[in-house]
Amino acid sequence: MNDDSEISQSQPDISEKDIRGERKILLTGSTGFVGTHTAQHLVERGYNLRCLVRNTSDTSRLPRNVELATGSLSNYESLKRAVKGCWGVMHVGGIVRAQQVRDFYLVNRDGTSNLITAACEAGVERFMLCSSIAAVGPSTPARQRQTDERPNPITDYGRSKLAGEEVLQKGAGEMWWCVVRPPPVYGPWDVAFYTLVKWVNRGFKIRLGEGKMPLSIIHGADLARAMTLAIEADHPSGAKWFATDGADHDLPELLGAIESALDKNARWITIPEWIAPGVARIIEFTAKLRGDTALLSRQKLDEMLQPAWTCDDEPLRKATGYREMFNLEDGMRQTVEWYFEQRWI
Repeated sequence: MNDDSEISQSQPDISEKDIRGERKILLTGSTGFVGTHTAQHLVERGYNLRCLVRNTSDTSRLPRNVELATGSLSNYESLKRAVKGCWGVMHVGGIVRAQQVRDFYLVNRDGTSNLITAACEAGVERFMLCSSIAAVGPSTPARQRQTDERPNPITDYGRSKLAGEEVLQKGAGEMWWCVVRPPPVYGPWDVAFYTLVKWVNRGFKIRLGEGKMPLSIIHGADLARAMTLAIEADHPSGAKWFATDGADHDLPELLGAIESALDKNARWITIPEWIAPGVARIIEFTAKLRGDTALLSRQKLDEMLQPAWTCDDEPLRKATGYREMFNLEDGMRQTVEWYFEQRWI
């Protein structure tokens, strides 16, 4: 028996899960809707997970065996401590609503920049940024948004998310990085689609105009899987991918899936498009008086009036092997069942 054979036989059989267990990942936004799904998936996949949380964060939804790092995206010293010893960073944290435009940039651009700098200094190998389809803007009914098209965000939120992508591209240096841009996300713990579910449960389907805008969506658990596969990908650094459930939808189809899950037959309530801007102004004004952010702003309304919000995730599928677990009907049924279990409805 030669020396090479002896060495080969003495080496332990190391599984992929063992390797992942030796890799520590820092997850931001871990107590939010998408972050909750991502934390659960990373632990199930065998990663050594550290979650960035605030002192005031509700960590009850996080898996038990995760490490907590107290800090914030605006506190650089806390980020230096959080990334220490990490193989990868999955940056899911950010804000989708803000009272002032600058707040979007303080978190989605400047906070991202702080985290990138800390990660580079700590020698982090891989960085995945969860961006948004809003960073590239709407599509057309005839053509899905492609990964290589020039971005054209139409809202302050979208522009701030694009700014976050840009600081990653400029500041990553030798660190491997990628961006995942999800469309609207639904699933357990979500409050945005929950509003639609509540109305359908009361017997009403609300639409703005004809409500025929094609859109892409994705279940939160599928997005968590897509982002994890993205950071693991054997692919050159710098990829920017969309992630969807593999189909285009519209509002009637979406609300129909909710009706089916609830076993309801709701009636349509149509809001004329010419009324909507006035309603949005009233909501914005009322929210400002309360010191809150508006659920329906004029910019959000502008998003809803676009011809289409669809995107092509085939590049992600080819690069990572991603496949969705939930189609719209199954995903909405699982989500509605969760709402009932939690007594949200």
